[in-house]
Amino acid sequence: MRRRLKVSLALTIGLTCLLAVLGPTVALGATGESRLLMLVIWVSVICLWLVMLGVAAVILIMRLVATLTRKIDKPKSLVRELRDMRQKQSRHEYIQEQLLARIDNQAATLLGDLDAMVSADDVSDAERVEWSGKTGKGPKILFITSNGSGMGHLSRCLAIASQVQRDGCLTAILTMSTAYRVVREAGYPVMYHPSSAAGPWSIAVWNRIFARNLHRIVKYGRPDVIVFDGTAVYKGVSQVSRRLEIPLVWLRRGLWKEEVSREQYDNPFNVADHVVVPGEVHGPLASEQSDINYVGPISQANQLSIHDPTDAKRALGLDPFKRFILVQVGTAKIEDRSAVEVALEAIKDSKMPLEPVVLVSPIAAHNPVVPGATVIQGRYPLVPYLKAFDLAICSAGYNSVHENLGVGLRAIYIPNSSTVTDDQEARAKMVEKYGMGKVAKDTQEIRIALDEFQCREPVPFGATESSVQPVADGADAMAEILRSVVEESKKYAKSTEINK
Repeated sequence: MRRRLKVSLALTIGLTCLLAVLGPTVALGATGESRLLMLVIWVSVICLWLVMLGVAAVILIMRLVATLTRKIDKPKSLVRELRDMRQKQSRHEYIQEQLLARIDNQAATLLGDLDAMVSADDVSDAERVEWSGKTGKGPKILFITSNGSGMGHLSRCLAIASQVQRDGCLTAILTMSTAYRVVREAGYPVMYHPSSAAGPWSIAVWNRIFARNLHRIVKYGRPDVIVFDGTAVYKGVSQVSRRLEIPLVWLRRGLWKEEVSREQYDNPFNVADHVVVPGEVHGPLASEQSDINYVGPISQANQLSIHDPTDAKRALGLDPFKRFILVQVGTAKIEDRSAVEVALEAIKDSKMPLEPVVLVSPIAAHNPVVPGATVIQGRYPLVPYLKAFDLAICSAGYNSVHENLGVGLRAIYIPNSSTVTDDQEARAKMVEKYGMGKVAKDTQEIRIALDEFQCREPVPFGATESSVQPVADGADAMAEILRSVVEESKKYAKSTEINK
């Protein structure tokens, strides 16, 4: 190709030179009119030749551009072909993964039936669902809670249950928390299933047993939506909800510790259909994941009637003419000592005119004797009686913080560092940042905080210590989300029936 081009260029140049030289030479050799005629002929020939050269040059350039374009497009087409092949391969791999997951789920269910039959003496059969609500026509919502270190999971679900019941829904709760008896005594017909830590089973065996019993509960109860409150969605919950085609909403508390495994956190829609994150202290948390609903704080303080200080003291068996400070720190430690003991010493040394009242958690193993303080065992819910206290020293768990904030109770917060996922120190600092309490992590900080509170006037009922306005109740927003999920599910079911 290059050789032919060179030869053509050489011939073109030679002919052009020949015409340029030969024409004038012949014309000049002629005489008279012949000379003029020869010059005219030469000019015409040379112009025609130049036009032909121009056309040939344009054609040549167009061919070169076309050749270059083909060379450039060839790699692009190869890339497109490779991309198409990879997409087809990815779709094929995804379908294979889905099929394998289905096979795994079905196998796990069959194994669960066998394990459950073997363990029938250890775990009672599924209970009939006793729905709670004013009417029998509204959507049914089943709440499931894990066995947390406190009452936060149960309390959030009860707060939402109270809200949706006012909207005409029916609710039921299945919990792994050992506080189920206390909730039943409070008037709510909660169902109980022992957690994996409460028996001799491995996690795998327990999950199969739980999945079998949950399948029975859901099959007989036929809820319109399932709400799971816990830091990790159990495999059985996801399996049952998808097998029976019931939408699953994961109520996932925020403020996770950085070092915690985040496999489900980063891929929440692998285990649930919808995710709702309740807010913290001042409102919804900042959105960090798409397609997730962020609502305000969820607390029973916005759902229950709050007693005035005198009635609250009488209900707790306290002298209505005295002033009290609540100590509710659970099993937290400060400088290798019981946080209760450290708090009581600090209160005594502060000379505050407040008598300490120690609240023992409903899930505590025993009722301790605490010299120098009144002990209240297992009172739940406590929020209606919080106005009995002028001040509190509490752990910074979700439930304690938001109930205190809900009734305007000033508090000193001692973060519990032994929790698995809950970053209580971050929550306590958030409370302090917004002027609603103080953080104390050692004995000296507790004493300093007590001295500061002695200099302040009591907070009026329903108010907070800062200029921050009360935030919208997250339970109301959660109720709206659940209604939307139920409506969407019903529309999908109708469209499926029509297509059949």
